[in-house]
Amino acid sequence: MALEGYTSHSARSVGEQDLAGRIAPGYRADLTAFAVDPVRLTMTGGAVVHRT
Repeated sequence: MALEGYTSHSARSVGEQDLAGRIAPGYRADLTAFAVDPVRLTMTGGAVVHRT
């Protein structure tokens, strides 16, 4: 539920559900990869902005 809140629900809350909030063709590549270290990778607009 927390991940859904950070993804599809946040995109919907700002009216961007047709271009953000999921990993799918045609959607903006804004994503964060989680592991033991909470944030391993962050991308915005298809560009890596943080990597550990």
